[in-house]
Amino acid sequence: MAVYVINPNASAAMTQTLERENRVFEGASGLCFEYCEPSPKSIEGFSDGAKAAYHLVEKISQLEISETALPEAYIIACFDDTGLDAAREITGRPVLGIGQIAVQAATMLCQKFCIITAMERSIPVLEINVRKYGLAHQCAGVFAANMPVLSLKEDPDGYDKVLTVAKNQLQDHAGEALVLGCAGLSHWTERLSRDLGMPVLDGVRLAIKFAQAMVDLKLTTSKVNAYRFPELK
Repeated sequence: MAVYVINPNASAAMTQTLERENRVFEGASGLCFEYCEPSPKSIEGFSDGAKAAYHLVEKISQLEISETALPEAYIIACFDDTGLDAAREITGRPVLGIGQIAVQAATMLCQKFCIITAMERSIPVLEINVRKYGLAHQCAGVFAANMPVLSLKEDPDGYDKVLTVAKNQLQDHAGEALVLGCAGLSHWTERLSRDLGMPVLDGVRLAIKFAQAMVDLKLTTSKVNAYRFPELK
């Protein structure tokens, strides 16, 4: 099984962190981690997302015709679900967005969840996605740690800042679970869950498990209508 975890930004360091964090899973030998150069170094806001979506689609298109790559499923490792619908259109293999997987999984664990992301400018994108997935009534709030994505791991006080914001917002909004709204937060999943005393959901880990299950069950992306292959032009 080859599941391609694709970081739609151009950060090799972030991609390497994702790989280290997820090599602990059973079946991890079948995981391939990629990033999309020359995409933006981080995705914060609509314009970054639009640029990154183009490079993501190009990456998947190349993997689809490669003689050496053997993808069975794709994971888009950005909580914005950058280019998700476009990616599903160009392949018959399952394509999972870590944002969609995380919020849908949260509804199986609680009635009200909160999402924490890196920067405030990402909040509107995530709110739009939550409404699109039909889960606005269960999302108690989307809030930001106000830390640039690329500084999340480098800041020695980063964890304490994230924990403080999360505690305050969860209490104010009566949240019962926390969804990590940025792949750059995933390395703090267990620590946050322990310190907050509630489920903390990382979309990357969830997507890996869901993707492996979809491959095992031989599920594919429907080509009946919305996600049928693009017309040749």
